[in-house]
Amino acid sequence: MRIRTNSAKYIAKLQSLGSFNRTSKFILQWTSNQRLKKDSPVGVMWKRGLLDFNIEPCIPFSCLTPNTSLDRVSFNDQLLSSAPKHTQHPEMMRQLSLELINNIPSQALVLYTDGSKSDSGRTGSGIYAKADDGLVFRCRFRNPDNCLVFRSELLAIREALNFALHFENSDIYVLTDSKSSIQYLKNRPEIREKTGQEVVSKIATLSQKSRVCFQWIPSHVGVFGNEEADVLAKEGSALPSASSSELFTSEIYSIHKAIANSAWRNPPAHDWYAGNRPGLSLQSVGTRSAQTALARLRSGHIKSLKFIDKEKTFPSCPCSCPASPAHIIDCIGASTRQLWSGEGKRLVELLEQHGVMDLV
Repeated sequence: MRIRTNSAKYIAKLQSLGSFNRTSKFILQWTSNQRLKKDSPVGVMWKRGLLDFNIEPCIPFSCLTPNTSLDRVSFNDQLLSSAPKHTQHPEMMRQLSLELINNIPSQALVLYTDGSKSDSGRTGSGIYAKADDGLVFRCRFRNPDNCLVFRSELLAIREALNFALHFENSDIYVLTDSKSSIQYLKNRPEIREKTGQEVVSKIATLSQKSRVCFQWIPSHVGVFGNEEADVLAKEGSALPSASSSELFTSEIYSIHKAIANSAWRNPPAHDWYAGNRPGLSLQSVGTRSAQTALARLRSGHIKSLKFIDKEKTFPSCPCSCPASPAHIIDCIGASTRQLWSGEGKRLVELLEQHGVMDLV
């Protein structure tokens, strides 16, 4: 399971490079009527269902030129007091947030953004803004299922900046409760994902005419704009369809990891696991022929099995059906559970009573 999960991560990262990587370019141009070399890495990935074509592209270079200046952009991931949120009373955090908001210039455009994810994996983003002329802007939209909350926050910021591009305010404040988004945008030279680069490009465009400030505020402490954005994000996750189906490489890895963890926690259903020790056939009580019959049934290679044109074939059972191991057990009124438990002796007796011992 670990190999499958890591393989999914590797192939998704490779595919995200698009035309910038030769192997990725081959995968993206590949169609189902083309043959893949047997047991080649790409062939194995295709057979295992790991080729996903809804991956957000990565661009292996910065979207900013060396001459691009973001001197008019600031990123603040703390309030006026640097005390951690979990050590402060919610009312104290609310007062600190309101104090910070009251210090924002009255002519500034203030945008609140938020992302949401439900227990079922549905995600959404919400934006709330109020301009100095009283215009109120509310926006909500759904994101791809299993999208990270961090990415939902980024998508909300991107949409908020799109809205801000239509205004000529000298100051633009984006208030978000996602510290990870602010820290991610701070490290803009290292951003390679398409969504992140789009956000950085819009920031660069806005900074040419306005001062842009990204400010962290705590969530769920009663700040009106943040609460409105949170409600909009939850409503967005309930919308019927997403605007895009692309996922980050890390999100695809998380999906496969969750599937692997779920499979690992569920006990295996095969009757083989009813056997509590190896060498079960040799340890069963009975004649050598009985031990041999049980061993052949357990392995599936009974003596009447033949291969014709690389296909398994079985002779007819007395009931005129192909005498496969599963059919023989069913035909004599037994169960595969008996085959793997301590009831081998009873199973041999049934085989002899029904006259099918020679088939095994």
